[in-house]
Amino acid sequence: MGQKLRMALIKFMRGRYGDDALNRFLIGLLFTLFILSLFFRNNDLLRYLSLLGFILYEFRFLSRKLSQRRKENNKFLSLIKPFRSRAIVLQKNVADRNNKIFICPQCNGKVRIPRGHGVVSITCPYCRHEFTKRS
Repeated sequence: MGQKLRMALIKFMRGRYGDDALNRFLIGLLFTLFILSLFFRNNDLLRYLSLLGFILYEFRFLSRKLSQRRKENNKFLSLIKPFRSRAIVLQKNVADRNNKIFICPQCNGKVRIPRGHGVVSITCPYCRHEFTKRS
């Protein structure tokens, strides 16, 4: 019985879009809205937003229009790229006690500088832009 169900599910999902970064973001947002709706019991807006988000998630997950879903996901990834880049730099700055990583304000290149030298003038190796930061 289990094998038949598995094969039926595989057959059903064949040619459908499935999961991507935008869908994972939607699930996280839905989970957050659900938790908030537990605290604010009389707020129907949160319930309707979470229902709308779930419908959007299912629509994208089961869609057969692969190229449109890829375009949506690429647009989402381009929108969150600066935030992810800054989060990665922050995470590395916390982990590395000897060096500090800075992002060039002109080209967004990453520059690693030794810690403990006070205010330093940094020249980006990619675009040659000079900026001043505290190490």
